[in-house]
Amino acid sequence: MESYNIYELGKIYKRERKMVKSISKKIINSIATDEKYSKDELEQMEYALVTILFESIKLASVIIIFSLFGYIKEVIIIEGIMCLVKPSIGGYHEETQTKCFIATVLLTTGILILSLQCKLSFLSNCILLFLSIFCIWNQAPVINAKMPITRPELIKKNRIRGLIILIILGLLAIVLYNYSSYYSIITWTILFLAIQMFNKRES
Repeated sequence: MESYNIYELGKIYKRERKMVKSISKKIINSIATDEKYSKDELEQMEYALVTILFESIKLASVIIIFSLFGYIKEVIIIEGIMCLVKPSIGGYHEETQTKCFIATVLLTTGILILSLQCKLSFLSNCILLFLSIFCIWNQAPVINAKMPITRPELIKKNRIRGLIILIILGLLAIVLYNYSSYYSIITWTILFLAIQMFNKRES
């Protein structure tokens, strides 16, 4: 019975992914008739659209869950950073939306607990940020089969975009240190992004 359920979940995920990609393709094709965009730009837009559609469903679910416990602001910051950076740098990725959702909930819970219970000194905060961004700088992008973008020049552009966003967020976490406790959430989220710079081992 269990193998049957796993098989069914796999079929549902494939249909879901196919439907989202089909909708995205139709939208992009309607834009392409304008002939103002290059092939590279259309590919980037399709990748962004597919990512947004999948992530929006997951994001809404995660925010609803954590808002029930009174952490709506914190979870919005965590998921906002993840959505801004993760598509550009790649990394750990689950093969189904269900597994991805569970992993997101666990990672968000970890970041939240650390930010609430671990008080960082100013120097510790700076060191964690520097090491995390340094690791991502040297490792990104971590490519996996689920990433729609395959052209080296587009991958390079996305990497640069992701790193710029990370550096800005890192500087923001340093500036906010004496003014807001939210600096800790930014720091731990960046660290968790660095930890996820790998591809899941194939069974």
